[in-house]
Amino acid sequence: MFRKLIGVYIILGLVSVSVFTLTINNELDELDEDMEEYSERKGKILFPFVSIVRFANTDCANTNVMNGTCLARRECNNLGGTITGTCANRRGRCCVVSRGCGTTTNVNNTYFSSPGYPAAFGGGAACSIIVNRCNNNVCQLRIDFLDMVLAQPNGDGNCVTDAITITGGNTVVPVICGDNTGQTIYVDFNGNAAITISIAATPATAFRRRWNIRLVQLGCDCPGIAPNGCLQYYRGATGTINSFNYGGTANTGLSASLVTGTRQLANLNYGICIRMEAGFCAIQYAQNGGLFTFTVSGDVEGADNTVLGTAVGAANDGACTTDFVVIPNPTVVATGVAVGTDRFCGLGFVPVSSAAKPFVLYVVTNGDEGATINSPPDVANRGFSLAYTQIAC
Repeated sequence: MFRKLIGVYIILGLVSVSVFTLTINNELDELDEDMEEYSERKGKILFPFVSIVRFANTDCANTNVMNGTCLARRECNNLGGTITGTCANRRGRCCVVSRGCGTTTNVNNTYFSSPGYPAAFGGGAACSIIVNRCNNNVCQLRIDFLDMVLAQPNGDGNCVTDAITITGGNTVVPVICGDNTGQTIYVDFNGNAAITISIAATPATAFRRRWNIRLVQLGCDCPGIAPNGCLQYYRGATGTINSFNYGGTANTGLSASLVTGTRQLANLNYGICIRMEAGFCAIQYAQNGGLFTFTVSGDVEGADNTVLGTAVGAANDGACTTDFVVIPNPTVVATGVAVGTDRFCGLGFVPVSSAAKPFVLYVVTNGDEGATINSPPDVANRGFSLAYTQIAC
């Protein structure tokens, strides 16, 4: 009898150990699958000698144009994100967070897309997103217009059909519209106040509009943060700067003077900064190739190829009173002679350089492209496309 009891106890003990072992193994399997979720990546010890791996919420690439953020799987699901792969040595999930009209986000690297994107949007009620800071260390919002196609302004450069307005920040952002794919702007947060991005798209106007905007929150100590007063911020020893809605074709609308209207947007006044790279001390600006790459003021249709895009069509100083570009302390590249003014306008641009620091240029347009008492109307202006090249010390 005693031997039978001992045998029963041994069998029960083995069963208990097996059940316990199975339970531990299941828990360890789950732990290995989503280890970071249980401790929120703070390095806590769940079992002896088993610690949680921490990882940073950095950008992660995937197979489409939308980069994600490396998050725990559960965190991504809670944010309503889409998992597109793994990251952090397979401990994290590459999470793409997308938002649509009437939403709010405090997630870094959020995408704000038009309804049905990438399909065309026929228009409707204003579509907006409210952006709150991720944390108190965030100072700036970088807004990348990855794909931005809205209706053109009217002939006088005013955004009356479609428009993007950005409010709530500590940066004055002009109203923009038209073709702005590839443009980026920087908006300072005003303390804890939210930044609102609102896009008006008039349904009465048939147009194949669409947008996909990436919203990146920049820490106050981030090397990529734009300096004060810079709505746009370029990096690199060379690059191209386009005005908002720059394009090679003319606006099909008529201005108030009943002439071909402008693509150039009205009521602009903003700064464009270029980071001075190591080993460079000056910068050169030149008009990109093409007849219309600097048509800021004047009558494009009334000029021929001997004027458009040439020194003959270029204007500066007192001739630039309505729409113009400001470049501090410029020197003519060909001659090395100081220009003697910082304003440039007209139908062409003579290459100039500047050693003034920081590297910055300003864009100013007035609110009226039509004729005035003192000037004829601007006709078919496109804006500008300037190439910059930093000059070594």
